[in-house]
Amino acid sequence: MNVRRASSGTDSPSPATFRMPPALVEKVAQRLCWVSLICAVTTVIGLNLQHYLQPDLRVVLGRPLVRLTSLGVILMSAGFVALQVKKLVKKTTLLDLGILFQLAVSFALATFETSMDWSAAGPVRGVSSLTVWVALCGLLLPNAPAKAGIAALGCAAMWPLAYTLNLHLYHFQPLPWNRLAVWIYPPFLMAGWTFLLNRKIVSMHLSQQKAEELGSYTLDYMIGQGGMGEVWRAKHRMLARDAAIKLIRPAVLSSVSGRQESLIQKRFEREARVTASLRSPHTVALFDFGKTKDAKFYYVMELLDGIDLQTLVERFGPMPPGRVVRILLQACESLEEAHRLGIIHRDIKPKNIFLCKLGLRYDFVKVLDFGLVKTLIPDELSIHTMEGAATGTPAYLSPEIALGHEKIDGRADLYSLGCLAYYLLTGQLVFPESNPTAQALAHVQKMPLRLSERTDLPIPAELERIIMNLLEKEPTKRIWSAQELARQLRRLHLDGSWSDEDAASWWQTNLPERSILAVRQEEASGDSPASLSPVGLGLSSGAQSNR
Repeated sequence: MNVRRASSGTDSPSPATFRMPPALVEKVAQRLCWVSLICAVTTVIGLNLQHYLQPDLRVVLGRPLVRLTSLGVILMSAGFVALQVKKLVKKTTLLDLGILFQLAVSFALATFETSMDWSAAGPVRGVSSLTVWVALCGLLLPNAPAKAGIAALGCAAMWPLAYTLNLHLYHFQPLPWNRLAVWIYPPFLMAGWTFLLNRKIVSMHLSQQKAEELGSYTLDYMIGQGGMGEVWRAKHRMLARDAAIKLIRPAVLSSVSGRQESLIQKRFEREARVTASLRSPHTVALFDFGKTKDAKFYYVMELLDGIDLQTLVERFGPMPPGRVVRILLQACESLEEAHRLGIIHRDIKPKNIFLCKLGLRYDFVKVLDFGLVKTLIPDELSIHTMEGAATGTPAYLSPEIALGHEKIDGRADLYSLGCLAYYLLTGQLVFPESNPTAQALAHVQKMPLRLSERTDLPIPAELERIIMNLLEKEPTKRIWSAQELARQLRRLHLDGSWSDEDAASWWQTNLPERSILAVRQEEASGDSPASLSPVGLGLSSGAQSNR
């Protein structure tokens, strides 16, 4: 099953900007654990067998440098097993430390071999065991091209280094240059071959990554990515139905520790379960959920044809009050269902509210990204957090969340919805502070200016009253539910309310339908075909004119 990526790529690793395939990083990290364990056990068994089978080597085995290097290999091997089991470092770091492990084992092997006084009279029989170790490392522990080359050459260089050190420590008779060359060239020759094999292995994994199979879906091209996930446009093989597939970004998993990876996967799985439990037509629909071949979670959602509210305001400016009310009413329906199930979204913002065309309906609202939800019902869906992880977007953060209160309810989402409405009507944030920390503090400490003070556009007084109520610092002073908010919004009698005909006319003028081919041609030319929410659930068309 072919995967075509939106960004250009190549199967040939480029040393300058190359990033290891995440699936290969996972495999190499596991192999490193096993290789280090085998090295520790083999070192102990080998030293004891040499001690009893070759008594004449006991002097060599008793030399301090041999003992130190052997002990170092055992301790380092145990350390790598502990790092992998305890998941204390990210996997990419583990691979980098693995290069040091390869060098340490190489030095130990070379030290043992060169601690004996070789006869200069006879020919060299066999090759250094270092040659075998270089080959094994190249095959079992592939790495980025530059790092693999450094590791292979470094391992081969351990033999002449150990030979020179022992020559000076024990005053051995130097070997003739030709005998010395016979000992040295095989590890270096093998280093060259393993470097080439490493490139081939990595290229094969890159190709395999592009042929990943996700259930019954074929990935077409990437349509967006955020901090944790990336979203692909996909098609069901049997139904020919377009969909959006969300995956955890491979780069995220390869750059965190094992514990953090586990938390990310739990949060991702939780997001899928929560989204699947909601039935409102104004909540993005989830079709399927599963795991890839390398045990990474993904889920399949409806593909939305539209534009997120953040991009809409940036392109077309503030919205008329009637249209904003229409959007808020639909968002309230999604949030009311979630709140009744004890689910708090916690990240309501323009990027997570998608305005789309659905069949013959225009301005149809979809609430996206339940990745930061908090459940009020203690069960297996208890909140998963990561150290230092944000629990919302500062510009739309309710005071109680900014203060870290444990007990929050749906009114936290209503505060964020008030911030969103403020932005839609004025084109400005409630608190346009210079940095996220200042924004979060402003929600706690500052009183917002009324909408009519921030814009020259006419804002109905009753609508302004409702929005300012949503922005109350104390939750008890706000409208108490999304259902009540919707009831108050429906009681408004606005001049020039936004009708279905207005919505259809706006879409046909500003966001006319375009074929997927046109979208992909824009991608190929480097233009952005669509604005996408951070979770990437929709595909929007480019704007042609203003409102």
